Amino acid sequence: MTVVEGYQREYRPSALLDNPHCYPVEFVVRCYLGRYPGLAMDKAGYAGASVLDLGFGDGRNLPLLRNLGMRVHGIEITEGIVTAVAERMRKLDVDCTLAVGTNAEIPYPDATFDHVLACHSLYYIGPGTRFSDNIREIARVMKPGARLVFSAPMTSAYYIREAATEDGLHFVIKTDPLGIRQGSTVAAFEDTGAIEAALAPSFTDLILGSCRDDYFGLIQDMWIGVATRA
Repeated sequence: MTVVEGYQREYRPSALLDNPHCYPVEFVVRCYLGRYPGLAMDKAGYAGASVLDLGFGDGRNLPLLRNLGMRVHGIEITEGIVTAVAERMRKLDVDCTLAVGTNAEIPYPDATFDHVLACHSLYYIGPGTRFSDNIREIARVMKPGARLVFSAPMTSAYYIREAATEDGLHFVIKTDPLGIRQGSTVAAFEDTGAIEAALAPSFTDLILGSCRDDYFGLIQDMWIGVATRA
């Protein structure tokens, strides 16, 4: 099973539309609404700003972004997911524009967005591409000074531990207990320096946090970051 097939199964219409309610991811709420000495987000600038939810999944963060007053756009990897989530958002009366795309091929013009949210998404690597291709494409659609909020796996994350790597950055997933990612290639980061190097020179002012969670045996160790488009 490919990662596309895995996520198509995970976000099948019956699973999404039978339960239209959406609950945002905690780190997304904390980044956009939290008050932390090390992270200053311009909350007054949300209203009317354009945001891309990169790899929106089941759509769980779309209502939050719309409630913040942003003009919301999103991309996902199949038409089936896009159609199902668009219907889910219609039922929730969430105004958004959704389209098919990938991390390395985003169907928007240069310098479109004031914000990009990449919740558990920007590190997936498509066939024939590298993580650097993702970063260049994400930067391309962002305005200078735009903010990128993202998560990325640590090398200790449960689906990275047994993955194969040749360069310490790109990992081919061999075992995923959730049955979604087998065979896919993702980027994972051992330390903050690795993330800084991977985002440069497209992004500056990188602010990093981390989250180490044991979800009943699934060790979801991840980095949380906010960066500014150079």
